[in-house]
Amino acid sequence: MTPRAVLISAVAAAALGAPAGAQTLRVALPTFISNFDPQDQTGNDGAPVLYQVYDTLIERDPFASPLAFRPGLATAWRRIEPTVWELTLREGVRMHDGTVMDAEDVAFSLNRMFHHEDPEFFGAWGRWFYNFRDVEVVDPLTVRIHTHREEPLFETLISARSAGITSKEHYEGRAFEDAANEPVGSGPYRVVAFTPRDSAAMERFADHWGEPAPFERLEFQRVEEVASRVTGMVNGEFDIVANIPPDQEGALKVEGVATMGVTWPMFHVWIIRQTTPPTDDARVRKAMRLCTDRQALVDGLWGGKGHVPTAHQFEEYGAPFYMPDLALVRHDPEEARRLLAEAGYDGQPIVAQFTESYYLYGDLAAQVIQQQWAECGLNLVLDQIESYDYDKLDIRAWSNPMYYPDPMGAMDTHWSTNSWTYSRDLWKPSHPEWAATYEQARYGVDVEARKTAYRKLLELAEEESGWVLLYEPHEVYGMRADIAFEPPKAHRPYVLPLRAGQITFGAQN
Repeated sequence: MTPRAVLISAVAAAALGAPAGAQTLRVALPTFISNFDPQDQTGNDGAPVLYQVYDTLIERDPFASPLAFRPGLATAWRRIEPTVWELTLREGVRMHDGTVMDAEDVAFSLNRMFHHEDPEFFGAWGRWFYNFRDVEVVDPLTVRIHTHREEPLFETLISARSAGITSKEHYEGRAFEDAANEPVGSGPYRVVAFTPRDSAAMERFADHWGEPAPFERLEFQRVEEVASRVTGMVNGEFDIVANIPPDQEGALKVEGVATMGVTWPMFHVWIIRQTTPPTDDARVRKAMRLCTDRQALVDGLWGGKGHVPTAHQFEEYGAPFYMPDLALVRHDPEEARRLLAEAGYDGQPIVAQFTESYYLYGDLAAQVIQQQWAECGLNLVLDQIESYDYDKLDIRAWSNPMYYPDPMGAMDTHWSTNSWTYSRDLWKPSHPEWAATYEQARYGVDVEARKTAYRKLLELAEEESGWVLLYEPHEVYGMRADIAFEPPKAHRPYVLPLRAGQITFGAQN
């Protein structure tokens, strides 16, 4: 057993039960990651914790809009050829395992994804890095990153937390799971205890290259039930609780507790399989969209505080890419019934699979949609499961977060032909103009041409009807009254800003 493993083993039993001091922050989350590898964990549950542990070569100003970049583990970067970027690494960066970061660590961390050979990293590759070819080591403090073609979003993508840098030495000669469960990054906090899918404890990393972390200790605990998170906050067991629905906010209105509501730039969405009957018929898929009364969902589940989408776009894109005049999402049950009759749909079961707690109120939304669709003649069968069975489902519950404020920040990360939705034979766009339009929206450098292509892409997506957008959820944080923070604009939803200068507490407020 390595010295680091001994340390984690020694503190694990007591770590999460330790009494909270002024410098300890205790956070309750509804779900929790299965390992701490930054390239493997791409879901919503990784966002609050990976940000504390891993640094990227280029960092984003978390609160800037539009995006602003600043040095991270790289102090300088420049494009030296159309498909080659050269980065100068920060000297003397200490990793959590005591090693000093160099170009070999960068190449190891990123080439695992870029080379597209290990299934562990296919998710990150398909969301962000399919255009990245290789990291070339020039010398210990210089790397060159090669892309397959010119990459207009280079800085945006390489600053994603899935491009976090870990230690090559830590992983060499070890099973992936063992190394991933004893994480090594260079961030302001290091993990000292971790139970997969349950909890983690972190301590301030004294050798962090940047400003010291504001807390001595962070404790994250999975608390699946909303009522238990609320009760724990009211009883003083936690300092922050996440993912509280608006109808439970009143229970947090007690002395010493503050609340903050957030309408996330993220769609709760249902993916519709396009490759098997009856959902291989675009008329049936479009009927599903037209049968869905999103305003009723927002009013009933989110107290009117969520947002009903008009298209697959977010206001956070800003000008010129956010197009408020678009009105592609409609509720028209009469037209839905007409399309179903035209398609000859005869009541075949349509199986929708969803998990109980991963997407807040996802189970309740499914029940409401089942009733709405029944009124149109759709036979929706609900299947609540632990893990998805892609051989049996016609619809899968999902979310589409905005990973960065650009049209590709939600479209390319979920619906490119490199995404898992495509490889799973769920999403198969067939419109003859789709590929060329997507190409212009993804790689174009002229802003107006990109905007035009993106608008057309959204219109083509309506014809494809490969998904049902539901809403942008409105969720509430409960927190100690002396704590204050804002959700970062430059990062994906659910990132908790617990680094220096990002959160205030106690006498600081």
